[in-house]
Amino acid sequence: MQKLEVLLVLLLAATLGLAVSIYILALTLAPTESPLNVLTGIVMHGFPQDVPFVIPLSSLLLLTTVLASMVGVIYFLVLPEMKDYAWGNGKDSISVVLRTLKPEERKVVSVLDLHGGTYLQKFITKEAGLSRLKTHRVVAALSERGIVHVEKKGNTNEVSLVTWFRDGMHQ
Repeated sequence: MQKLEVLLVLLLAATLGLAVSIYILALTLAPTESPLNVLTGIVMHGFPQDVPFVIPLSSLLLLTTVLASMVGVIYFLVLPEMKDYAWGNGKDSISVVLRTLKPEERKVVSVLDLHGGTYLQKFITKEAGLSRLKTHRVVAALSERGIVHVEKKGNTNEVSLVTWFRDGMHQ
């Protein structure tokens, strides 16, 4: 959560800096007019002809710098965690997934792990101490998240941990 707070503060600071610099630009171009009217005129019609070339260039440079900074902050603060979760390998990615599991989901995963990664849903219900309905919902949620694979077997389901998850638990 701390990285997210840093990201938000940096984005807020960049946005505030951009707003202040645009306001100063508008005051520089027409000190007697409303800055909002000046900015609207720039957006609608472009810079006036009598404005030195340096002002539009510096404005564009500032905007580009702010946008590049925002992209850099997002890349370095947010993407490493997403990359570890989605493409990580071994214990690190599995521990990230395990931390997101609810207690009932952990029970089901541990029962499956205890039985080699594959077990019938009716036996999972008994060993996990859950109702049939609760077990069904938990297994459906785990299946939706790509942690287990469910296959119909008679009047019950055969539930299996997916390969990447099972292999990651035993590295």
